[in-house]
Amino acid sequence: MMTALQIEEHNKGFLRRLRRNRIRVEHRYCDAVTLKCVTYEHYRGKVSWTSIDRFVKAQRNRVLCAPDMAIASNSGYKRFVSTDLSRRMCENAALYLLRTVADRQIKAVLVDDDGDCAGLCDYLAEYGDPVNVLSSATRIYAAQAEYLLNEKGAALKLCRDKSCLRDADLIIAPGRLEEELPCLSDALILTGEAPAVKQNAATVYEYFFELPSKYREICPDFLDEMYFASALYTMGRAKELGGEVFTRCGDGVTIHTRGSLVEALKKRLLSRINS
Repeated sequence: MMTALQIEEHNKGFLRRLRRNRIRVEHRYCDAVTLKCVTYEHYRGKVSWTSIDRFVKAQRNRVLCAPDMAIASNSGYKRFVSTDLSRRMCENAALYLLRTVADRQIKAVLVDDDGDCAGLCDYLAEYGDPVNVLSSATRIYAAQAEYLLNEKGAALKLCRDKSCLRDADLIIAPGRLEEELPCLSDALILTGEAPAVKQNAATVYEYFFELPSKYREICPDFLDEMYFASALYTMGRAKELGGEVFTRCGDGVTIHTRGSLVEALKKRLLSRINS
């Protein structure tokens, strides 16, 4: 079960002083997903988190709510946040671009320090040889290299020095980037969450797609659809959302379409070939 919480502030009008705070609860269902929507109507006094507890219970440490909802520091409540779906969307975006541009001269580099994304190499091998990986997880990628060679006849080139990024066209970094990458300014970086530091090249970390109508119908009005999709994927057993491909993406400021990213990658490849 997932629980969404909204606090409705009623702070205008004289009659509000005569009304008591109250809680409304609604259940919504879709396939294997059960969503409990809790609305706290706040008319006076402090928000009673103890009263809300009666309905939220064990979900308090992963409650779905708007980012601007004030949560008391001593309430024990924590807003649900996950990058699982965003990381998957990063991988899907990379595969979409490589499949669409369809040029094996593209130098794509997977940045995966912990070896969490080794399985992605199976798919990257379809679009380039060798598969370039920047990682410290030598044992994991040694096994992956042996698998690719034996099963697909493809090579995996493992690098531990970031210099391999200097001539990269496409950098795939599902995890958070903690430092600036030494790539050219016209390279394209796809990552699964906002980098800790600004990057020298165009960096995409927000992905948008059309949420299936059956899930839109149960999405509360006070939640962003992509945030709700993240919860569905992570907690609601809606794993099919992991197969979605972005329709739009961006960096919090600039919005890209599929077509504009494809053209950017083609332009970068042409620039490198002609240089």
